[in-house]
Amino acid sequence: MNRFQKQKIDQYLKEHKQSLDDIQQAFIDALTINQVSNEQAAALMVAIMRNLMLMPHNAKQLQALGIEPSKLSIDAVTELINVWAREYAKNL
Repeated sequence: MNRFQKQKIDQYLKEHKQSLDDIQQAFIDALTINQVSNEQAAALMVAIMRNLMLMPHNAKQLQALGIEPSKLSIDAVTELINVWAREYAKNL
């Protein structure tokens, strides 16, 4: 990717960035329309979190803490979700 392409992509992403409230509402709408059960939603959230942890910027952060994201168990992923959600809620 050349510099021009990167600038265009960055500009597009900046212009179309959604708030966390908008993202949350999109998830809730999709889950409601598809009548997703609690168990299915939980599995989906863990799968989404695993994928997010493997993104380069997030993986680097975890690796700096001595955590290898590709080797995390479901229990470890859910524990990290718990910690991060509590920390985020403190700042609301």
